[in-house]
Amino acid sequence: MSTSENTSLQQEDSGSNDFGRLSSRYDPGMVEPRQLVALEAFSKSHRASPSAPSFSMVIPPPNITGRLHMGHALNLTLQDVVARFRRMEGDDVLWIPGTDHAGIATQNVVERQLSKEGISLEKIGRDDFIKKVWEWKSSIQGGILDQIRRLGASLSWDHERFTMDPGFSKAVTKVFVSLHSEGFLYRGERMIHWCPRCLTALSDVEVTHVDQSGIMYECRYLDPSDKSQFLVVATTRPETIPGDMALAVSPDDTRYTSWIGKKVVTPVGGRLIPVISDPAVDREFGTGVLKITPSHAMVDWEIAQRHGLGNFEVIDAHGRMNASSGKLSGLSREEARERVVSDLEARDLLLSKKAYPGTVGVCYRCQTIVEPRLSLQWFVKMESLAKNAIEVVKNREIRFYPEGWKNTYYDWLVNIRDWCISRQIFWGHPIPAWHCSKCQHVTVREDVPSCCERCQSPDILRDPDVLDTWFSSALWPFVTMGWPESTPDLERFYPTSLLVTGFDILFFWVARMVMMGLHLTGKVPFKDVYIHALVRDQFGQKMTKSRGNVVDPLEIMEKYGTDAFRMTLVQMASPGRDIRLATDRVEGFRNFVSKLWNAFRYIDRAAQGESLPRELSPEDVSGIANQWILLELSRSVREMREAISSYRFDEVANTLYHFTWHQFCDWYIEATKPSLDLPENDPLRIETRRTLLYTGSVLLKMAHPIMPFVTSEIWSLFFPDEPPIGDQRFPELREERASAEQTSAGFSRVMTLVGEIRQIRSHLKISPAQEIPGVFVINEKSGSILGDNMGLVSRLAKVRPLVPVSVDLVPPGIRASVSEGFVSLDIAGLVDVRMEEARLKKEVEKIRQKKNSIAQRLASREYLDKAPPEVIEKDERAKQDAEDEENAIVSALEQVKILVERGLGNSGR
Repeated sequence: MSTSENTSLQQEDSGSNDFGRLSSRYDPGMVEPRQLVALEAFSKSHRASPSAPSFSMVIPPPNITGRLHMGHALNLTLQDVVARFRRMEGDDVLWIPGTDHAGIATQNVVERQLSKEGISLEKIGRDDFIKKVWEWKSSIQGGILDQIRRLGASLSWDHERFTMDPGFSKAVTKVFVSLHSEGFLYRGERMIHWCPRCLTALSDVEVTHVDQSGIMYECRYLDPSDKSQFLVVATTRPETIPGDMALAVSPDDTRYTSWIGKKVVTPVGGRLIPVISDPAVDREFGTGVLKITPSHAMVDWEIAQRHGLGNFEVIDAHGRMNASSGKLSGLSREEARERVVSDLEARDLLLSKKAYPGTVGVCYRCQTIVEPRLSLQWFVKMESLAKNAIEVVKNREIRFYPEGWKNTYYDWLVNIRDWCISRQIFWGHPIPAWHCSKCQHVTVREDVPSCCERCQSPDILRDPDVLDTWFSSALWPFVTMGWPESTPDLERFYPTSLLVTGFDILFFWVARMVMMGLHLTGKVPFKDVYIHALVRDQFGQKMTKSRGNVVDPLEIMEKYGTDAFRMTLVQMASPGRDIRLATDRVEGFRNFVSKLWNAFRYIDRAAQGESLPRELSPEDVSGIANQWILLELSRSVREMREAISSYRFDEVANTLYHFTWHQFCDWYIEATKPSLDLPENDPLRIETRRTLLYTGSVLLKMAHPIMPFVTSEIWSLFFPDEPPIGDQRFPELREERASAEQTSAGFSRVMTLVGEIRQIRSHLKISPAQEIPGVFVINEKSGSILGDNMGLVSRLAKVRPLVPVSVDLVPPGIRASVSEGFVSLDIAGLVDVRMEEARLKKEVEKIRQKKNSIAQRLASREYLDKAPPEVIEKDERAKQDAEDEENAIVSALEQVKILVERGLGNSGR
């Protein structure tokens, strides 16, 4: 939105309103609470026909950890646009709301709350802690759902679910037992990611890899029989040397062939370990010698398994060195690293220290550096589940929007590892497994057993772990509809029609829903997946509390209105591009909402008492402006439909904005004023009133999915006898005939000519209030429509009534031209052309400098490589605008030069 648009937004005066249905200013603080009540009533009373097509979605359930953030606002807004559109199409829409128990995240929040009261997790115990979490859930869940309502989300509130409600818990237990009996679920000791802060296992996708520079240390491992001989090992984790079980080299690396089979002494602990060869060793990394520490590195554990090396753990669950590490016992990992390095230096076993740009894995919730750890956990076998999930995308049973995301989806599923689903925390779905103390058998069943199913011993204990949050979330699309029971909702609405989600949970959630949906229901969980970007601050930075750049959606809605906020999010939702949210964008769309409001204040006065036509097409009207606006309305409706169908939300908003602001308000409303000045019974006046009201009613329907509050308010005031706007059909206008296109082209010529005259006025600094005399020349063969509407040109361009003349009688002046003819404006006495010539020359030079500066920047390869795409696009648009402005000024300058040569127009203003 340009600055000029922002400063010329008020279509009508904003003073007191002495009559009409709309107040002088749109006040979202007054309108939105009223319309929220109406929305609630509509949601309860709205029922589609049983024979209507079904359309369903589930929201990505927000965690019960606090307030909603910008990502939630974007996600819910985009879904609501689709839900309202499908409802207006006559579909039977089910859009399921709910919240997620969010195991680790919620436990961390409640744990911090208790810590402030001096209560530790160990002190309170499992049962009382779980009670505290349920209390937290009761206190926070209502507020979260109220925030969703505040956004205007038209959800099916009678279907609200929670991932730990009784029905959901029953379904989760059933799935666990089923997967176990089918052989997809097993318990085993494997290397997993471990969070020393949360004291729980994490799955691969719960580990976030962040850039963090470290140090690469090169250490000597001595030959015990000849200490002058040694191997050099490069490592970033010298504190794990006490846990080394071998050194490994590539079998193809001839530098170390003679060492294979020998033994060396670990530089810390002095243990003898073998030198082995393994093809997994990268001979180009470091020195080509890899230390194998099976208990503390994923790759090392896999190599150790192949060679039967065993394990030797030296770091405990809290991330501190254990008794097996010797003198390092009790130290943190960082403290141990410093101690080891100091010791190696003192004994001349450290050859070098070099800065090393690397990454570390951190817990996705608390950001603590994770520790690879050998642990007994529950896993789901993923290979066959993943193959099926890949196949349904390849055969387009599931379609990704934008399509490129399917490749990211494939990459993860092709390289998938078994999913660790057990978590060592209190809050979550308990694992339905009981361990027998007598025979060590594990009983897995849906109900609570009284004894071991193998030996009948009553001495059994429930598994203390809970399930990964994403295990239950993976069941969300079908359990929310009543699975495992056979319900009418499942029959009618599953698979769901569309999933809208962020790319950051593509693996956490989307892929797992596909796998579980296919395996448990035999169907895909959704047909279309729309992946949206992240909402960042205006500088492209991620919003975080530590940066202090977090923007609260509620504060934005309070300040600018919810419709403006929603319009901003939709307009900025371009495929594959993060949203850089700046409040001036929201402010601009607040002005857009006001523009719409003021347009209807004009309609209220202009068409008062007029009945709403059920249908109106360009063939039904005769006025050129009326024909043009109806044709443009039809085009805009068609474009919006196409954009919504392909989930191009930005194009939906841009089409609505362009039609509303530029075509309807800037041009059409101005063009109606001459017709409305005609006598009351004049056919053109009557036609214009009807066209205004009809176009406005269609515009409200077009805008409603994005801006439900202002459109509902206007609709209820203008058309109180009609069904609510949410029950109206979305516009679907027919293709127009060639004759209408021809007439529309005639009005487009009027617009072009008026634009040329306005540009001349602007370049020559002639006041908009100053009427300019002039004449016009029209090509008789092709310019009849334009000639018939020169009165409209005069009115819109604010020039004196233009006089028709033949081309040989045109007096000197500045010309505004179109292909059908031209207007010659007499600026004598209004402009000192000699001064204008000098000024325009400076303007040309100034705009050329600006254009060249932008062009030079765009020619820089370094700039193109580093600048964000949206910044480059902005520069490209600025360059084109500068070129257009240069051409316009040069044209004006050339005409002024002719007047100077003729000695005209020198008397000044």
